[in-house]
Amino acid sequence: MATERVDEATEFLCKAIVPVRVTRVSKPQSFRLDMNGLRLGRLFFGYNRFSTDTIVEPGAMEGRVVIGLGDAGKQPICVEVDDERVRMSKEFGLALSTADYVRNWRPSRAGTFALSMSDSVLRERLQEVAGISHRGPFSFVPRIDLRQGPGKLLRSLFQTLLADLENEAPSSNNILLRNMIEDALISIVLGLPGNHSAGLRHAPVEDVAPWAVRRAEEYMVAQVADPVTLSDLVSVCGCSRSALYHAFKSSRGYTPMQFLMARRLELAHERLRQEPCATATEIALACGFSNQGRFAKAYREQFGELPSETHARSHGPRRSGP
Repeated sequence: MATERVDEATEFLCKAIVPVRVTRVSKPQSFRLDMNGLRLGRLFFGYNRFSTDTIVEPGAMEGRVVIGLGDAGKQPICVEVDDERVRMSKEFGLALSTADYVRNWRPSRAGTFALSMSDSVLRERLQEVAGISHRGPFSFVPRIDLRQGPGKLLRSLFQTLLADLENEAPSSNNILLRNMIEDALISIVLGLPGNHSAGLRHAPVEDVAPWAVRRAEEYMVAQVADPVTLSDLVSVCGCSRSALYHAFKSSRGYTPMQFLMARRLELAHERLRQEPCATATEIALACGFSNQGRFAKAYREQFGELPSETHARSHGPRRSGP
């Protein structure tokens, strides 16, 4: 979307990211905001750029967390956070939360990536993964080092999402990829240093009863053809992600998702041998595989032949499929 009106630009930014005020425009006659974005479940990712030097001041950010990265190679963007000035560039990004006072100097043509979410999303993940109840607002170290650690992962994911926007074929159209990207972004943000970090470092390892592992396995078998996430398993078992993961690894020697993949491959193998009228592609989709190339590769690693070869060996030449 694009607009040459300051009031419309303000409205776009308020709806997508956080409440803001455009307080100064250097050349009103040349003003223009270009903006694009997408929803990732409970998150919003967007890219915006002003055509002329502009000062933006977020309003009340209560209950929100925003991660900002500058457009690499462009002029750095100066942001005042409380009494500290942070320059968004190809090396440093910015983390903003409820307690911050912010003033944003936006040079002409300098773009910004923004990831916005409710802090309730972060609270839920902390409780889910580590059993931590975070009280009060989140407060992050404003400067994000994009050269290493969580910052480097953020920059990589942001670049991938921007490429999807530009190609008008976002990964978010695929529910499995959308859930994976949303989960990854939430976890990476929680990996940034802040007032929650000490709790993560000292989080106790939760014991999970054997019945919880069996319940998770039974659920995955029953839902084998449907999208299944770790969040689903956590809800079913009533434990944290990390506890469930470690319980599977210690008692079974594999992760929950490895178990699900194996069950789907076994089901596909059985149906390929028993259903002569169905193609390998149809069977793959019915067993929960949306990517035919990945299915064929995983199937070959498991059974030593392509799905189409199993089908042809059991019923004669295949009609179509991998």
